[in-house]
Amino acid sequence: MSELAWFVAGVVVAGIAAYCLGRRRGSIVRDKTPAPAVPPASQVLAPGPGAAEARRVALTLAEELATLVSGVEGRTHEVIQAATDLVRLPPAAEALVRDVQRLRTLHTKLVAFGRARTANGGATAVSDLVASIRDELQHMQLGLELRWDPPTGLPDINGSPDVVRDALLFLCAALLRAERGATLLTVQAEPCFANTTPRVQLELALEWVTETKPRTTDLFADPSFMLDLEAANHLITSLGGEVTVTRMPGHGARAVVHWLAAPRSQPAQELGQGVLTHRYGGALLLEADPSIRAMLANELKATGRAVFACADGASARSFLEATPERFELLVVDHHHRLDGDHALLQTIRRVAPELKVCVLAQDTGQAGTSLPRVHCIRKPFGVHELRRALATVLAG
Repeated sequence: MSELAWFVAGVVVAGIAAYCLGRRRGSIVRDKTPAPAVPPASQVLAPGPGAAEARRVALTLAEELATLVSGVEGRTHEVIQAATDLVRLPPAAEALVRDVQRLRTLHTKLVAFGRARTANGGATAVSDLVASIRDELQHMQLGLELRWDPPTGLPDINGSPDVVRDALLFLCAALLRAERGATLLTVQAEPCFANTTPRVQLELALEWVTETKPRTTDLFADPSFMLDLEAANHLITSLGGEVTVTRMPGHGARAVVHWLAAPRSQPAQELGQGVLTHRYGGALLLEADPSIRAMLANELKATGRAVFACADGASARSFLEATPERFELLVVDHHHRLDGDHALLQTIRRVAPELKVCVLAQDTGQAGTSLPRVHCIRKPFGVHELRRALATVLAG
């Protein structure tokens, strides 16, 4: 089954890139080789005639993938807990978890490619960022050597750590596809004051340890490279940054990113939340997928809540209208159920306006509604992520 899943994913990725190769324009990729088979300098992927359709296909696949990965990860956790042969389990379990993580990365990449990833605020320390990327590359077992000499007094990057990390991870993947086999990655960072707004310049240089024969392949014909590059470029530009990629076939590839610097001092904002009292402290669960519904129900029961699970909105509305005081928390499988004049949203406003609502969404920005107590758990999620998120929501 895993081979079939990866085959399907590969076909879809190839189709997405093919949509977007209608025409090339721009200057984020520069190829330094004089060989005529390589596109001239300042050619890059640009929105072709099928770009909008490609993004729609990517987001459709990402939504299905998010549900699938969450369910598979929940079942994986159950298998590990129920295993009796602890000697043979660890290698098999670790391999399965790595495969699930690869699917999660593909999901995040498709969401970024589809331009549906929200650029959240925050600040990212460059040292923490590089350490995270180093760990991720080691888990991928690529045999890379990463060199990093952190400078002193470097400002933080203006952007949430998860978005900045994903952007840099996708950019590293693009470099690795541009020069397949290169094994030395050097990271350099310094403050940049060329513009009126302070920036942080981050340079990634992927090099060959030994000289190799230049391979003048057309990067724009590689759908995986274009997917990685476009996903990284969207996240970087959504944070107000810019990226340039330069390639010297047989020698290496280089990416330079200019990020907006975070303000030196940001006042901490404390969100005051009232404490609700409930007669029963129950949890109402609305989730159409049975695997995720079972995982959510098990975790909510472990917190001591009485769980009422349903697969459709009509059942959830019936529960709320009959005994609104019974429920402390409502978990909803899709943010569209809380949009506009949706019947469930109207029921919440009418009978339980102070109910805690938790939305399972692909992006934290999708949870925004006019309800006062809405939280978001981003798909795909695993058991441990779900436990942390539920603990935060229930303690609020």
